Amino acid sequence: MRIGRGSSRLPAPAEVVAGWLRFQAHGCRGLGSPFYAALLEHAADDLEAGGPVRQVLEGFEGESGWSALALRLMGAVHRLVLTGRLPELARRYPSVGGDGDAQAAWPVFRAALAHHRDEIHGLVEGPCQTNEVGRCAALVGGFLEVASRTGLPLRILEIGASAGLNLRWDRYRYEAGSAGWGDPDSPVRFTGVFEVAPPLDRPAVVAERKGCDLNPIDPTTEEGSLTLRSFIWADQLERFRLLEGAIEVARREPAQVERVDALAFLRRELAAPRPGVATVVYHSVVMQYLDEDARKELTGLIEAAPVAHLAMEPGEGTFEVRLDGVLLATSKAHGTGVRWIVS
Repeated sequence: MRIGRGSSRLPAPAEVVAGWLRFQAHGCRGLGSPFYAALLEHAADDLEAGGPVRQVLEGFEGESGWSALALRLMGAVHRLVLTGRLPELARRYPSVGGDGDAQAAWPVFRAALAHHRDEIHGLVEGPCQTNEVGRCAALVGGFLEVASRTGLPLRILEIGASAGLNLRWDRYRYEAGSAGWGDPDSPVRFTGVFEVAPPLDRPAVVAERKGCDLNPIDPTTEEGSLTLRSFIWADQLERFRLLEGAIEVARREPAQVERVDALAFLRRELAAPRPGVATVVYHSVVMQYLDEDARKELTGLIEAAPVAHLAMEPGEGTFEVRLDGVLLATSKAHGTGVRWIVS
């Protein structure tokens, strides 16, 4: 997702970029993707040895370590797999029925980088557009909290909205034991994601939904769907299931995502009070893509307006869901393991 001004850094030596790959490998392993973890470890070794990985990633050394370079690399290769361009590698990719054998996949992966270097390099230049539907399970308690406190319909404004799938959070189903919230017939169902669930017996109605992104995606198109699927980790089939369901919802539930900078979007949308609705500005895993000045300006815009601020961002060893700065819940990066804290 892209929302506004990015950070600039001095060029990083190869071992630093390799460190970014290993850092992401560690994250993938911890989030249940051993296939990507192993491939990224091999990629880091290959980069340090001056192999095809270094050649594909040449020119990206000036980026921040938070620019998701590793995931952009994996997404570029995955895109070629999904389109049938790499049939031998597809035999190893679970997303297309492969066996998930990372050790067998690596030499084929490496060869693909060498044979399609310029194309993959060009794909890596694009942003990491992961519209992670699972994060709705972490955010839903915050939306219900605002609705409960105000008794008003919600006007929701998402920054870094990508394809706008999380703008449709109220069209999904959330279940915890015998409790549930949302459409029981929704193709997007969250079960088993709550370690401690928020109160799910609260009504909430979305009156208006709008988002912004520097590179918005139309999920209902073939190109948009391919882009979103390419950034799902290839061995995490449940995330694919959620994405496909969310795309189905998007086809029948309109949601506007404008191609505009987050700061310009909020200046306009928050310029005047909106009576009769509770406005919620929200984002998930977005702040790392802004430099310090942009973060301060964004926070100032939100704090100066009569709105609720709901955020899911990285914390200390977990992801934190905060409402107006108060910790509501913690979760894992993709919205699983949600632990509601506020009583």
